Amino acid sequence: MKYSIFLLLSVFTGTLYAAEYPSMEGVWQGQVRILASGDQVRGEVAPGGALIQDIELQLTVSYQDREVFIGESLSNAPDAEPVPVWGAIRSTGKEGVFVTANGGRGNIWFTSADTFEFCFANQSQEQLSSYCAVLEKQQP
Repeated sequence: MKYSIFLLLSVFTGTLYAAEYPSMEGVWQGQVRILASGDQVRGEVAPGGALIQDIELQLTVSYQDREVFIGESLSNAPDAEPVPVWGAIRSTGKEGVFVTANGGRGNIWFTSADTFEFCFANQSQEQLSSYCAVLEKQQP
């Protein structure tokens, strides 16, 4: 009887803390509407102004170990270069956070196994930018 209770508690506790993390590895794409200001748009807007752009964003996640992932993002904006991204998914498997090599930070909300919404903000001496978007996982 004691063994049965222990086994039942072990199974219950194990499932209580076990999370299924979404598979992030692969290529994610979506349209993004960016609000940007600072040196990155100097000459395109009045001082203190902002530029609103529609771009295509691609996030390639190359590695995931349970809740943590590593990748890089790339937009189709002129002169864009890949930006390293590091992130972590909450134990619920429903949301997460990420940071970028250029100082940006954001939150992620998974809406399905192949779709997530995120919001991003970046502030430095050179740039200010902020946006939210939905990315979909591309099939290989």
